[in-house]
Amino acid sequence: MSQKLPKPNEEPLRCLIAGSYRVELLPRQPYETSFLPDRAVIGFAFESQDGRHAFASDRIRPFRTKPNSLAFTPSGCEVFSVSAIGGEYLRIVCEPGQAIDGVTVRQFSDVIDPCAIADAEALRSLLLGTDCAPLLAEEKAIALFERVQIELRDSNIESALAGWMTTARLRRVDEIIDRNMGEGISIRDMAAALDLSEGFFIRSFKAAVGKSPHSYLIDRRLARARDLIRNSPHDLREIALGSGFSSHAHMSAAFRQRLGVAPRDLRA
Repeated sequence: MSQKLPKPNEEPLRCLIAGSYRVELLPRQPYETSFLPDRAVIGFAFESQDGRHAFASDRIRPFRTKPNSLAFTPSGCEVFSVSAIGGEYLRIVCEPGQAIDGVTVRQFSDVIDPCAIADAEALRSLLLGTDCAPLLAEEKAIALFERVQIELRDSNIESALAGWMTTARLRRVDEIIDRNMGEGISIRDMAAALDLSEGFFIRSFKAAVGKSPHSYLIDRRLARARDLIRNSPHDLREIALGSGFSSHAHMSAAFRQRLGVAPRDLRA
């Protein structure tokens, strides 16, 4: 397996051992990787990312990963993936030969599962914080493995509502948020840009992404703030305002609630 090493000002790859699982938090950074896993791998994308990939095939296709989405790669499934920007990503390497009984094992990605979102965010907080809590980490890793089994068993169930929030529409929402990060962003503006009613936009967005538009906006602001903390000399108050938070205290509260760590600790 080959992967581009992070630059000095980028977050490092963080990892911990949780029982029979190896849990890794990959930072947002460009990458190119090619490997043949001898163990099953669970993935979780915290944010959208673009690139090209191939699974168990020489056919390389463009992709755009959904934010807050669960993925699974069985052992023996050859993987190639490359992205010029990347995205924060949780990777859980399972124990060798871990069985999934009663289902056809297959690769999948872009699955939105609210329970998986909560478990992945809990693992990210453990990896970013100073208290590794291995028993809790193992519990969350097992919970994500169970969500994979549920998805493999229920693969024919698909939300028609989520289908309305197409890749192009999700990309448009990201563009609106990124362009207006430091200003007010309304549901009306986002729905109008997609030519959807406000109520339908909220329901289809949550079905597709697993979070409300407001919760997703906070995630994007946190990602912007983390980039600025790593790559700019600005003080935390300036970073808070530039990321769309009303104050340093507002940003700090969001960091602690969502990430389990204070902004000053990440800068340190």
